[in-house]
Amino acid sequence: MKLVLLPGLDGTGDLFKPLTDVLPSSIRVQVIDYDLKNKQSYNDLVKYVISSLPKEDFILLAESFSGPIAYQIALRKPKQLKSLILVATFLENPRPLLLKFIPNSRIFSLPIPTLIIKLFFLGFSAKTEIIDLFKTTIKKVSPNVIVYRLKEIAQLKTLDKSFELRTTYIQASNDKLVPNKSLRSWQKICKNINIFQVNGNHFILQASPSRCAEIITEEVRLISSRQE
Repeated sequence: MKLVLLPGLDGTGDLFKPLTDVLPSSIRVQVIDYDLKNKQSYNDLVKYVISSLPKEDFILLAESFSGPIAYQIALRKPKQLKSLILVATFLENPRPLLLKFIPNSRIFSLPIPTLIIKLFFLGFSAKTEIIDLFKTTIKKVSPNVIVYRLKEIAQLKTLDKSFELRTTYIQASNDKLVPNKSLRSWQKICKNINIFQVNGNHFILQASPSRCAEIITEEVRLISSRQE
């Protein structure tokens, strides 16, 4: 059983390090990262991810931006996909008012103040090394790509096709970017969903990696035992 990770808005997969560092070594992890320089629509990314999925049984984890990609894959019902883990993510535009005014790409070429990172992304208890990892990762991504991905999020519409696949949703208790209505959207279309709330901000895998690892490890254990 393999655990496949789809990254958030950065698309690098680098921000999974706090999580993968505390996952048991017995869990085999595959990170699917996205292009850092070229624009890819959600449709492009769905095709790309499908082409990158393993041929063996796997659990798919989608963080934030990647939720809509995981949804489209779940609807296709690949036989190797045994479970879905969603982390602080959405199906439709989570903040219509905020994303109505997407700033110019030049804004994203500027350093993000530590205060903003703590307030909206990682929380005020975030360790210096996690904040530094966040800053380093964002610098790798073209500002034009970040703006394009935000526009893709802004264009998301309400979806109503449901699926039966077992789903785990990890919700950040203090998520200022993805509101409760986003979770309710998933509850409407996931017929078999389990919800875990973890204390922390939007980047919950980075803010509370140990607790998230516990939830993920138990899901991998359960699904693996069913396949034996």
